[in-house]
Amino acid sequence: MRVVSEARQKAAAVRVEDLEAELERVRAALADPQEVLRRRVIGLEQYLEALADEETPAAVTDGVSQRKPVGPRRAVPHRLDAAGTEVLSVDC
Repeated sequence: MRVVSEARQKAAAVRVEDLEAELERVRAALADPQEVLRRRVIGLEQYLEALADEETPAAVTDGVSQRKPVGPRRAVPHRLDAAGTEVLSVDC
């Protein structure tokens, strides 16, 4: 009876070690997706905040808007005598 109990105990110990190793592999595999999810949640929150700020009317004092710019913007001049789209590079 003692031999059977010891064999069962060793088998259980081996099973526990296998499961602990598998748990560590799963935790390691989970770390990167969790970080991606965290960044995307933060990005979505920032995006929604920017949209909410954009939807609220800006306070205008002396003709100047008090609203902060949402992001980087480029000023593109209007041109009437500009060339057509056929002269643009492929990546435009």
